[in-house]
Amino acid sequence: AMRRDEAIRIPADFDYSCLVGLSNELRVKLTVARPETIAAASRMEGMTPAAVTLILARIRQARKELTA
Repeated sequence: AMRRDEAIRIPADFDYSCLVGLSNELRVKLTVARPETIAAASRMEGMTPAAVTLILARIRQARKELTA
């Protein structure tokens, strides 16, 4: 499941500021770096498993909203 999740692409217009629970430092780093995939985001300095989970959850939620 982890390998599958690592391949998930992060939308170019993903709004990191809407993620409650993400540190301000990570918000800034992610906004500047704009990683293309979960794997790229997870390799960033300071990234935690919890932060990766928050990003994944928001991406999945957005996908569900699009199909509903």
